Amino acid sequence: MSQFTGKQSVLDGALGEYTEQGFTLREPDDHVTQLYFKDNLLATYNQTKVTFETLQKCCQNYLKELNNA
Repeated sequence: MSQFTGKQSVLDGALGEYTEQGFTLREPDDHVTQLYFKDNLLATYNQTKVTFETLQKCCQNYLKELNNA
């Protein structure tokens, strides 16, 4: 089981291996979580409803799109 040391470690944990590939999460306010690839905003989510699986699936799909382009 993962141990988190603060809010940023939870955000990084939500992305798993994708943090090493250039994905980050930002929370501009208490209700929104934004997924970025490098400096590009990919998606905005309701903070209370988004799941780790949803975030990771978005990362996976984005990488597939990049490879097919």
